Amino acid sequence: MAVEHIDWDALTVRGTCQEIEKRYLRLTSAPDPSTVRPEEILEKALLMVQNSQKNYLYTCDQLKSIRQDLIVQRTRNHLTVKVYEAHARFALEVGDLPEYNQHLLSLTRLRCCTADMVATSAIN
Repeated sequence: MAVEHIDWDALTVRGTCQEIEKRYLRLTSAPDPSTVRPEEILEKALLMVQNSQKNYLYTCDQLKSIRQDLIVQRTRNHLTVKVYEAHARFALEVGDLPEYNQHLLSLTRLRCCTADMVATSAIN
């Protein structure tokens, strides 16, 4: 089947995990919805990370886990932007410039994508 004929919405995972704190694990197979957090839990997870006094490695781990859950659910919205902004800010605060630059580039792409979505929804 050609890529342009794939029903991506049918393949999109919808998370059901209710754990706020979750370690990042690189995916080696298709994600299991029971291990992916839905958007309302990811909002809480982001707040937890932002209010945490834990070290930078813990913060990075949690933010990567949040981003992964957003990605596998194909979520590109205000929350996605907030997560990338938070990660960029934390990286800049500790002087991790490669990480900061990576998230700055992602933010540029996300803002273009979310601006297109807003413009499209305003037309419809």
